[in-house]
Amino acid sequence: MPDASTRNMGKTFGASGPMRMALWIGGLWLALLVGAALHLGAKRTVDDDARRRFDSIAQGARQRLDGAVQSYAQVVRNMAGLFNANGGEVSRLQFHRYVASLGVADNFPAIESLNYGVHVLDAQRDAFVAAVRADRSLDPRGYPDFDIQPPGRRPSYLVLSYLEPMLAPRLGIDMIADRPAVARRLEEARDRAELVASGRPLQFKAPHAVLAMTLRFPVYRGGAVPDSVEGRRAAYLGSVGIGFSIPTLVQRALDGMGPHPVALQLYLAKQEQLAAGQKLTVTPADTLLYGSDVEQAPASQVPHDAREAFETVLPVRFQNNLWKVRFVADRAALIDGFGFWFPWLAFGGGFGATLLIYGLFLKLYWSRRQALEQRVLLDLVLDNVDAYVYMKDGERRFRYVNAKMAEAAGMPAEQMVGRRDSEVLPAARADAVWELDRPVLETGQGRSVQNEMRLPDGSVRQLWSVKVPVRADGEVVALLCVSTDVTDLHQLKARADAASQAKTDFLSNMSHEIRTPMNSIIGMSYLALKQAAEPRQRDYLQKIHHSAQHLLGIINHILDFSKIEAGRVELELLDFTLDALMHNLANQLGEAAAARGLTLEFEIAPELRRPLRGDPLRLEQVLLNFTSNAIKFSEQGAVLVRVRAVRTLGSDTLVRFEVRDRGIGIAPDELPQLFAPFHQADPSTTRRYGGTGLGLVISKQLAELMGGEVGVESVPGQGSTFWFTARLGTPPDGAAAQRAASLALAVDTPGSPARPGALAGSSILLVEDNAFNQQVARELLEDAGAGVVVAGNGSEALALMRAREEGAAFDCVLMDVQMPVMDGFEATRRIRLDPLLKDTRVIAMTANAGLEDQARCLAAGMDEFVTKPVAPEILVATVARALGRSVQHPPLPAAPPAPAQLPALLDLEVLSDTFGGNPDKMRKYAFMFLETAREGLLEIDRALAAGEVERAAGVAHRIKSSARTVGAMGFGEVCADLENQRNHGSVAQARSLAARLRALLARLERHIAAELGARQQDQKA
Repeated sequence: MPDASTRNMGKTFGASGPMRMALWIGGLWLALLVGAALHLGAKRTVDDDARRRFDSIAQGARQRLDGAVQSYAQVVRNMAGLFNANGGEVSRLQFHRYVASLGVADNFPAIESLNYGVHVLDAQRDAFVAAVRADRSLDPRGYPDFDIQPPGRRPSYLVLSYLEPMLAPRLGIDMIADRPAVARRLEEARDRAELVASGRPLQFKAPHAVLAMTLRFPVYRGGAVPDSVEGRRAAYLGSVGIGFSIPTLVQRALDGMGPHPVALQLYLAKQEQLAAGQKLTVTPADTLLYGSDVEQAPASQVPHDAREAFETVLPVRFQNNLWKVRFVADRAALIDGFGFWFPWLAFGGGFGATLLIYGLFLKLYWSRRQALEQRVLLDLVLDNVDAYVYMKDGERRFRYVNAKMAEAAGMPAEQMVGRRDSEVLPAARADAVWELDRPVLETGQGRSVQNEMRLPDGSVRQLWSVKVPVRADGEVVALLCVSTDVTDLHQLKARADAASQAKTDFLSNMSHEIRTPMNSIIGMSYLALKQAAEPRQRDYLQKIHHSAQHLLGIINHILDFSKIEAGRVELELLDFTLDALMHNLANQLGEAAAARGLTLEFEIAPELRRPLRGDPLRLEQVLLNFTSNAIKFSEQGAVLVRVRAVRTLGSDTLVRFEVRDRGIGIAPDELPQLFAPFHQADPSTTRRYGGTGLGLVISKQLAELMGGEVGVESVPGQGSTFWFTARLGTPPDGAAAQRAASLALAVDTPGSPARPGALAGSSILLVEDNAFNQQVARELLEDAGAGVVVAGNGSEALALMRAREEGAAFDCVLMDVQMPVMDGFEATRRIRLDPLLKDTRVIAMTANAGLEDQARCLAAGMDEFVTKPVAPEILVATVARALGRSVQHPPLPAAPPAPAQLPALLDLEVLSDTFGGNPDKMRKYAFMFLETAREGLLEIDRALAAGEVERAAGVAHRIKSSARTVGAMGFGEVCADLENQRNHGSVAQARSLAARLRALLARLERHIAAELGARQQDQKA
């Protein structure tokens, strides 16, 4: 396969040499074309921008020029308004003052002269001349030399009478003398009462040479414009006007525009009107009025290259005259530095970008080609892997399947990709597979599961599936599943499980067969001891009773070892006190210690004299083993049981229990094997002291179940100290817990004697098929004050219960499990279905001591569970507890409850203290707990799907202690709530709690990953 890969890679790159050269040449030409196109486009853009700038300057100049002309025309109208306001009569002094108020030099700098021309008939000439000469309103000397110029008599005159500024040579000039065209234009303005401009520019020589034009407006007698032409001619007094410099007008109008490269020429059009659609141009017949940066020459003589210059001609209306403003600018002058370089930059950018994009395209093309070849190679590898491989997204669509998976689905791989699983597989099978896939997509954590697959030929294969998330940009987008066929391993495991089950069944049957006669022996010896008075007879009976108890202990050790080895022992968390625990220990072993001349001493640290939460029965079991061994191997002195706190683990405490003796001690070379199964330090001890060698290994396993460990320190001839640690919690209500713990230990402990008459007045139905057991149980219960009725099987029991009247119903039923005719399970189920009997308390009494047996009893509806052979005090205490009675002294008064605290999601302090702060162990066991919890939740889901709340509660109980060990306190509390649904909970409530567990597990997975690092690190460790 590596050779094939190499050949494929060589083919890819070998074939690409000549082709790449041709493609690169084509790319170079493409880049040149794109760069040239961008250069032309950029150049056009720069030209358009320059043209817009040119047009903007031209339009601005035309508007400013037009505004200046209009403002000067308004000056003339305002002077006419002065005369109209005074009835047509204004003195020379008034005219002078008005002109002075205009601020001509500042506001109208182009005005060369403001004047008033008086219309004089020939008959009025002499009087008019005399009046002007005598006028001293402005000049005290008057105007003695005034006369109308040119001399000679004419029918009428238009004489410049008022001049500002005063120009003596022009005073008295007749403006229409020998000027028929001017006279005609002024007469038209008179008849129309409108402003008139001079038709041709005038060349003034004084006070300085200037090219000028004039504006005049007629003035009428009375101040108002007559309505008719005849009236206007009759009332015509003359006209006011101005003469202004054309160059100054243009220059001052353009001063506000700032510097610019546009040259301007002003022409007086030959034609005052343009024909419709005629383009405005400068013709040789037009008169040049003003030119900037251009010789004052005819327009046809102004050189320019149309390709390198911009030109436009715009109109300006000067009253009844048309002015043409011609704008010319060099194209290069309107383009800034960036505009010059922009086309070349566009060319370079286009050329480079095209070449770069083309190169990237080629790279992607070859990469894609290589990827396709690698994909073919990968498909080849995966298709030949002996595993079922697929990838599926969140919409349940297959994104990849290998050939083996496609063959199993009975469909080509090409048709499977892109389809939903429900479109490829049967609906039930697709949903079952999705239930296994979905947690990986939801939590982002990989998992390993065992599932089965039905092939198209009908055969069923067992698969071990590893499912991992596929991430893109930090998000889980799909999952990859690799399933290996483990059918053969599954069959081997099934045979091993069957063997283990057979072993369990054998132990259960052996337990039943051995415990049934043991129950008779212990019970009969107990009853005989109560009646025997002769010393020798009592000695015989005591030895029988002691030997039976010893044999029962051996049986219990063997069963405990088998259950622990099979992982079937679970802790039961109860509230208790160490004082009560030590009291029970003293009650059970005090006489044995005294018989050997030993004293039994107890030492409890002050901080531990408070209520605790744990499994007091298992603690007592280990302490009984250690202490009984200390008594057995000691000849003198004292046996000290010491309890002290090691450290705090969150809300829990790691407690150390020590049992010290002054006995024979143990050789150092024997210490490492001391806790091995069936091992004793010295074979001679078996002959001298007895024992099976199982007590210490059971103690070791129980201590580890309680989150601790065991050890020993010993010196031969001086004694030994056996110790173990256990993790104990704190109950939420200290005083109430103390009361409950004291009661529980006092009632359940074999060493607690029941008070005579503890069951006085109670009516009990004993259901037992064994005659010896009937006699033993009956006498024990009657000795405690109960009234007992015996039934031989479940059918008889039901008949007796139904025969009783309502007021005389049995208070409690002691129900054997294995009986002929009708066993205890069926009888209990029928009791629970009978409306009149369903509230009766039922206590299971069986020789089967396994957890499965206890679970079956509780599932059938029984309230309590005792194992045969049962100690008399335990039997009485269990019945009393079922009836709500106490067999001990009244409890202490309750203290106010302590405030409750919400459990932590993950208490890192607890996790750290549990594993000594070792980060590798913390990570390892935290992820191990997650795996256990995931499997447990799947088992809970299967149980709830079948409506089996009890089984789900049992699983919750199993994973609860693991959760608390790693500090997942909140998860453990919800497990405890689900466990409490065992007896009277509903399926709906249990499903709600299971959903909370799934949500908490998802949060725990993210939190543990964030706090402790990636899972791969743990796996590598």
